[in-house]
Amino acid sequence: MKSLNIIKNFIRNNNNSNSIRFFSSNINIVVNSRGIKYIYNEINKKLKNSNNRQISEGSELESRVLISHVLDIDSSAITLFSKKNQHRFLTNEEYSRLQELVNRRLLNEPISYLIGYRYFWKHKFHCDRSTLIPRPDSETIVEKILEEKNKNNLKFDRVLDLGTGTGCLLLSILYELDGSFGVGIDKSKESLLLANKNAKELELKDRVCFLNSDWNHQESLVKELGQFKPFDLVISNPPYISIDEYKELNETVKDWEPTTALIADENGLKDYRNIGLLLKNNKELLSNNAQVVFEIGKGQENDIIEIMESCGFKFTDSKKDLSSIIRCLVFTRNKENENK
Repeated sequence: MKSLNIIKNFIRNNNNSNSIRFFSSNINIVVNSRGIKYIYNEINKKLKNSNNRQISEGSELESRVLISHVLDIDSSAITLFSKKNQHRFLTNEEYSRLQELVNRRLLNEPISYLIGYRYFWKHKFHCDRSTLIPRPDSETIVEKILEEKNKNNLKFDRVLDLGTGTGCLLLSILYELDGSFGVGIDKSKESLLLANKNAKELELKDRVCFLNSDWNHQESLVKELGQFKPFDLVISNPPYISIDEYKELNETVKDWEPTTALIADENGLKDYRNIGLLLKNNKELLSNNAQVVFEIGKGQENDIIEIMESCGFKFTDSKKDLSSIIRCLVFTRNKENENK
């Protein structure tokens, strides 16, 4: 260790070469006089030159995220470039790993898949190619549900999430609703592995159950849900992108995220219709004052309201996302129209 410190001190005071490599039976380390700041500039330049506008415009943040992920330090500029880290040296393994991640990013792989997680609401959620990446727009649903609870003094003791993915929506809601129990449905077994992992890390494992099922198979799903009914709240962020819209998506989404979680027939409306029919045909799944809350795509509100009203539900409210797009619709049971 003393010898290694002598070597490091020598290099700090001798900056004539970009890097000096030392080998011994116990040491295989690349010590860069460039330091973290130099590595950051190198990576930022590569990402900035990407033909993908999303990568190019986010190059500074993404460079920090990738470096901090490999070095296991905070990604904020204040921490990353602090005095504490100014003499942080990268091993061969760290530098190679970093270059691998940068090259994968330049192939448009989402950064959340590269590092294996995404922050949503108040927590970090594991994600991979089996699931959609949690997005800030979806936090609109969590916000709206908390608004409804507080405004109308509602109790959501049992929550059903149709198409749970990473579990980010359901688990974030359960975290905010003390004592509530949730059931998450997904047809992807791989997604449910992640959802269970996220529930365990958030210490919510005892308050949630994830089921491998599909709302398009009503009979088997209703049977599985029987032991948990009735639900006071149903949430869903179903596939809602039309085939034409899908063609226009950024390559970071289109080439990597699961198409089954993105695309829906009938101009993006098919799954809303199927969920509406599921709830209409199986009213026993819902409590008397149950609410249904959907995430929706841009401009879909009128069509979805029409679908849900035809299934016996009353539209009560909506909420816009940070881009001022209506992103969330709220429905309640309309008993007068249920049998029509």
